[in-house]
Amino acid sequence: MSKERSSAIRIVKSTYLIFISIMVAWFGAWLLKIQLERGLTWLTTSRGSFAFWTVTKLILWIIPALYLLQISQRSVWELFNFANWISWLKWGGGLGLLIALTALVPNYLQGNPLLPAGLSWPLVNVILIAPFFEEFLMRGAILGNLQLRYSFFTANIISSLMFLILHIPGWFFTGVLQQSFRQPIGGALSIFLVSLVFGWATHRSKSLMAGILAHFLNNLF
Repeated sequence: MSKERSSAIRIVKSTYLIFISIMVAWFGAWLLKIQLERGLTWLTTSRGSFAFWTVTKLILWIIPALYLLQISQRSVWELFNFANWISWLKWGGGLGLLIALTALVPNYLQGNPLLPAGLSWPLVNVILIAPFFEEFLMRGAILGNLQLRYSFFTANIISSLMFLILHIPGWFFTGVLQQSFRQPIGGALSIFLVSLVFGWATHRSKSLMAGILAHFLNNLF
């Protein structure tokens, strides 16, 4: 076995182990929040919840993602590739708007608002924190590492399944787990499919910014 192939296998194994560790810690974070809320009512507010989950994601998602980049010898600057802005605007914006049409058209036909009515902490989380943090971990660190051993097609499917799994603790603790799988449109199936699109946008543009932009537009609408 060549040295390059051996290194790729080692990195991919480490990526799987790190993801498993993240999931265990993620379940633990939900249990911790439930316990803390009994004595700290501030955590039950939208601002308190936003602060808790932002700090938690920084610790449990971003720090491990930086480690995964380090072991694969990729830089954050290389990951974002800001210089390729035309490509990531085209792929991220184009695919993001195509996904958004699945919400825009029904809302327009039903006379519903096309944009959020006002700014709130949950909205900031959905349109800013989630696209950046989730894409940095899933498309930036994990998908990139998996591609060291697998084709993009295979790596995108695996990372999208992992992206789906990442949502399970939230669904479980908010009581919508069964609903998310019984009615996959808007739930499990939708999460998996949009993840494939985010991965494709990142791959085609060679910039994580495309995945973040597509994710942002999807969540916004």
